[in-house]
Amino acid sequence: MADHYEIVMTANRYRESLEHERALLDARFPGVDVTVRGTSARSDDDIVREGATADAIMLSTLEPVSATLLDRLPRLRVVGRYGVGLDNVDLDAATERGVVVTHYPAYCTDEVADHALSMILALNRQIVTLDKSLRRGQWLVHRSATRTLLAQPVPALRESTLGIIGFGRIGRAVASRARAFGLSLLVHDPHLELDAVRAEGVEPVGLEDLFTRSDLVTVHCPLTSDTRGLVNAASLARMKPTAYVVNTARGPIVDLPALVEALEAGTIAGAALDVTYPEPLPSDSPLYSLPNVILTPHSAYYSERSTQVVRDETFASVMMALMGRRPPVVANPGVLGRVALASP
Repeated sequence: MADHYEIVMTANRYRESLEHERALLDARFPGVDVTVRGTSARSDDDIVREGATADAIMLSTLEPVSATLLDRLPRLRVVGRYGVGLDNVDLDAATERGVVVTHYPAYCTDEVADHALSMILALNRQIVTLDKSLRRGQWLVHRSATRTLLAQPVPALRESTLGIIGFGRIGRAVASRARAFGLSLLVHDPHLELDAVRAEGVEPVGLEDLFTRSDLVTVHCPLTSDTRGLVNAASLARMKPTAYVVNTARGPIVDLPALVEALEAGTIAGAALDVTYPEPLPSDSPLYSLPNVILTPHSAYYSERSTQVVRDETFASVMMALMGRRPPVVANPGVLGRVALASP
């Protein structure tokens, strides 16, 4: 008799209706005996209770997978992470315990790059400021005197410099889009060879140089112990008073108290944030009232297409790993010395 697999899904976007996964099983894994369950478990105790018999768990950004949790789930063989970032999964602990971690790093590359560039354009062209001014009736007062409606100067975008922190899939996609607007491009990514960065037609620079020279800084690096608080009081102090910060990566990369202080003091001109720490922001956060801030609710990833693709491909990768086949991406390749996975 064929093996039976049990998958527990905690991801809040998908767990309520699993008909999609069952249809996917019929289409891509016919005849395989699988039970798929959804749960709202968040704490370790809840996940252990719900996933005690699970062969795989599938999760988003909200559920940390620690060594302690893994020790309490001895049956677990696979962790499927919906999305790109892996900062909530202890990859070393998973490797030591023979647990395969898979995800879909191609997820929402275009969506996040589009969102970041939209924020860059909105900041430069002061779209939000002008919209609010018109809603207050300022156009009727000032008529065609556009400059009187603006809180900040509007430099020509084609004469501006964009600093990109992190030059993976999304950073490269942002660079590709920014070239069409004539921006000069600086890149900081300590994990890439300088010649590899130059080959992309951008200038590699140190972090201090990037903050000093950029008119706009956009963050596209993963959250690690090295990048937590990377945009902080010291780095913000190096920026031009006319410069802007954009973050569509992970909230803790930007030190929010330091950013608020810089915005209030006029050390920088403004910011656009799709991600913050904590999320959601508390209702009394000063970011809500600052006129030089654009906020979106961690939505840069979203399009109907992107959420469908990540749902399909992450689930398929988990199934492949359970069946002893190597999925397209193994986030902890060291586990392959402990777990035998056949080439697809």
